[in-house]
Amino acid sequence: MKKIFFSIILCSLSTFLLSAAEPDMPVPQDAIITISGTRITLESFISQVEKQTGYLFVYSKQDVNVNSVLPVREGKKTVAAFLDEAFGNSNLKYVFENQYIVLTYKAPEYSTVSGTVIDGQTRKPLVFATVYIVNRGISNVTNGEGFFALKFPPSYAKDSLRISFLGYHPQTIALKDIMNKGDKLVIPLSFVPTTLPAIFVTPQNASELIARALEKIPDNYPLEPMQMTGFYREMIRKGNNYVTLTEAVLDINKSSYGRMYGLDQVGVFKGRGSVDWARIDTVFVKFRGGINSALQIDVAKYPFLGTNVPEINQIYDFTMEEPVQIDGKISHVVAFNQKDNIDDIWFRGKIYIDMKTEAISRIEFNMNVEDRADATNIFISRRPVGFRADVLYAAYMVQYKQIGGKWTFDYSRTEIKFDSKWDRKLFKNTYTITSELAVTERSDNAIKIPSEQRVRSADITLDKVTDFQDEGFWDDYNVIEPESGIEQVIARITRQLKRRAAEQ
Repeated sequence: MKKIFFSIILCSLSTFLLSAAEPDMPVPQDAIITISGTRITLESFISQVEKQTGYLFVYSKQDVNVNSVLPVREGKKTVAAFLDEAFGNSNLKYVFENQYIVLTYKAPEYSTVSGTVIDGQTRKPLVFATVYIVNRGISNVTNGEGFFALKFPPSYAKDSLRISFLGYHPQTIALKDIMNKGDKLVIPLSFVPTTLPAIFVTPQNASELIARALEKIPDNYPLEPMQMTGFYREMIRKGNNYVTLTEAVLDINKSSYGRMYGLDQVGVFKGRGSVDWARIDTVFVKFRGGINSALQIDVAKYPFLGTNVPEINQIYDFTMEEPVQIDGKISHVVAFNQKDNIDDIWFRGKIYIDMKTEAISRIEFNMNVEDRADATNIFISRRPVGFRADVLYAAYMVQYKQIGGKWTFDYSRTEIKFDSKWDRKLFKNTYTITSELAVTERSDNAIKIPSEQRVRSADITLDKVTDFQDEGFWDDYNVIEPESGIEQVIARITRQLKRRAAEQ
C-alpha cells in the first residue's frame, strides 16, 4: 500500500548598503540590459543590474528581503522596464538618485471584506465554505466558526464575491455593497434539495464513472504549470490544548496534470511557529512532511488513493449516492470502500464528480485505521522505547475550483488523532494533528523553485519558520482566519515573547 507522505516526529540591522567607492557614471535609464535566470531573486536581480549599468542599489535591510523571488522573466529590456516589472506590483518603489537606485517600502494598498457564512435556516456557521472573487484567482475558505476575511486590490472593488458550500445555493454579491460592513457581515446560504435536469440520467455503474473521470483529467485540469500562493496552518493538540502552532505563506509551482507523476514544487515564503513548552511533558510530537502531504493528497494529480489506476477495481468497491450541488453545479456522488477480502489498510470516502465535465470536484476520505494496531507504523516514524501509540482516525479532504474552464487545486485538510501511553503509566494522552492548505492566489506565470529552496518530504515545518514575534505578521496576506481558540493561543504566545524580550 502506498503510504501517506508524512510522519509524526537573515538579515542584519544596518540601514543602508552603500559602496565606499564612487561608482562609475551609470548608463541611461533607457539602455538595454540582459537579465538571466529561471527564478530570479532580488539579490540576483540587483547584482545583474549593478554589473551592467553602473548604478548601485540603496535600501534598508529591515524593509527588503533579498531572498524574495521577483516576477521578472529573463530577456533583454531597458533598465526602467526591468525595474517596473520587478517592483510595479510590489510593496517596494524605486527612484533614481544620481548614481543610485533607491528602494523604499510603501504600505500595501488593499481593501478587505470579512464576514460569517451561515445556514440560512439553522443559523449555524458553514465551515470550510469557499469564498472567492469571480474571475480573479483570489480565494479563501471560512474557518471552523464560519468566518472569513479576504484582501484584494482596490481596483477589484467593482467585481463580485461568490460564496459556495456543498449542497447549498451559492451567493454572488457585489464587493462595493459589502466593503464597509466590517466583521458584522453575515451571509446566509440556503440548503437546496438537488433537482436533476429532465434529460439527466444517473449513471448506473459507479466504477465506469470513476474511470471516465480519471481518463478526462488531461481535459479538465491544467496542462501547463501554474504559480500559486497558498496559506498553510498546522496545529498539534494534546487533549484540548494546543502545544504547537505553525503558519506559512507558500510559493507553489503546481506542475502539469498531463504529467501524472510530475512533482509539485513548494517553498516557504514567510512563516511563523511556536511551541507551548509548559504543556509538553515527556514526549514532543512533531509532524514531518505536512506541507508536501497537503499537496500530495491531490487525487487528480497523484496515484489514486494509494493505488495505480489499473488496480482501482481490485482494491475498492464503488456505489452511486444521491447527487448534490456544489457552487451552483450538480455533482455525482460516488461512495467507496476497500473490498472485504483486502487485508491491508486502505481508504473509504466519497468522491464528487461534476455532472457536466466529469471532473473530480471534491473528495472526502478516511484511512481505515480503526482497531488496526498495524496502523501505527504507517504514521509514527520514531518513538521512544516503552512508548505506545494507537491511531484513532485519519481523515482527509480535498476540493477543487473551476477557473477559466479548468479545475484547479483549491483546498486540502488533514486530521489525525492518536492515543499514546508509557508502559508504566496509568493514564494516556490523546494528540490531534490538523493541517490545512488554502490556495489564495493563482497565476499562469509559473516559476520553478530552486532545489535548495524547496520544502522536502522529510522537513518539519515548525523547524523552518520563525517565532510569533509580530502581531501584524499576516497584514499583507490572505490567510485562513484563526478560530477564537487559536486566536487566544496566538495572543498568549505573543505576550509571552514580549515578556521574554523585555526581560533580556
